[in-house]
Amino acid sequence: MTNEALDIAFRRLDSLDLSAIQSSGDWGLGRMFSHLAQGVEFSMSGYPEERSRLFQMSAGKLAFTIFKLRGRMRHGLAEPIPGEVVGDVPAEEGLQRLWTSLEQFRDFRDPLRPHFTFGPLDRDQFAVAHLMHIENHLEQVRIA
Repeated sequence: MTNEALDIAFRRLDSLDLSAIQSSGDWGLGRMFSHLAQGVEFSMSGYPEERSRLFQMSAGKLAFTIFKLRGRMRHGLAEPIPGEVVGDVPAEEGLQRLWTSLEQFRDFRDPLRPHFTFGPLDRDQFAVAHLMHIENHLEQVRIA
């Protein structure tokens, strides 16, 4: 499942023509891609801020289960990850960071860190979460 979800993410990102798209949301493309990259990076390095363990094991776990069953995530698309430090960057730079973070995740063999809301996830679950997060944000990408 990990490779399948990552393959879908790579194909989706590879299909983007940055010269022909724009973001219809509050964030530009570079900021959006950097946000997505930081989410992937945090799954390996640890999230700077986390919800309580009780929240993660109850509401967070339920939310992830519902998202996975539906095959899609819904969240506030202008909400940063708590503790995230990402600013506006050119779209190419943000997309390259996202691509690199996904490659690093694919090759990462150390234990993954708990998701700040969903709590502990295995590699397959994290891959699916990253793919759903990417797809949710790409809903705001439009032809320029």
